[in-house]
Order: sequence, then C-alpha cells, then structure tokens
Amino acid sequence: MEIAIIGEGEVLIRFIDRNGQTLMQERLMVSGSPTVEGRRTIDLSVKTIDGIVPLAPVLIRQSNPKQRVLFDGELPSRFTQRRCKEIGCPARIMKEAARGRVALPAEGGSSVRLSDDQVLFRLIKERSRGKADRKKSGS
Repeated sequence: MEIAIIGEGEVLIRFIDRNGQTLMQERLMVSGSPTVEGRRTIDLSVKTIDGIVPLAPVLIRQSNPKQRVLFDGELPSRFTQRRCKEIGCPARIMKEAARGRVALPAEGGSSVRLSDDQVLFRLIKERSRGKADRKKSGS
C-alpha cells in the first residue's frame, strides 16, 4: 500500500489486526512548502512469532487540517473500511477504525518483525536477550 501525504505536517497511522489490536504504529512527517508531497510504501502484513498477520491501516491524527492523506489513492476512511472487511474485522471494529478510533499499540504481545534484513533482526534479538541476561545476573 502507498501512503501519500500532500502538504506539510505530521500524521499518525496505526495498523490493526482483524481483532482491532494495534500491532504497529507509524508517525510520518513531511516538511517543506505547502505543496510538498511525501510517499511511503508499506506492506499490509507483519511477521509475528505466530506467523504472518494481515493488517488494516487507520489514520489516527493529522497535525495540519489542510494536509491531504491518501491510502492507495483513496480517502483513508474508505480504504480502511474496505481493508478491514478483507481481513475479517467484525462490523463494530470496522466502523470504529474508519472513524480513526482504535486501541493503543499493544505492549509485550506478539513480537513483530518490521525489517526484511535477517542480520539486523538477529542482532536486535541477541541484544535484547543480552539485556535480559544482564538483569538476571545483577550487572
């Protein structure tokens, strides 16, 4: 999916699973002239320890009311509603998501890998494991 941000400002986008749980959140900022346009391409799935999870994007906030945001060329609410239906969200979650109302990102839930770089993922995992080991040993 491509996110287009037309005009300067910051947007907050959360990505939910079919149960309405926020698995990922991105804050995107575009600065420059009022006519500047930023684009971001993102997959609508994440790899967790439980497997691949399809996501629906939800526009939560825009800092500039004059700024336009499009998801694959569509209004975010329309795209979100369609995507929620595709991934099997219940009607209640779909309606709330289309209005930009979803839960805060989950903490300590499933592990989400955002990078395709296997080496980077392994380094992050090893570093996290090393911190936990140091805490146990009292270092």
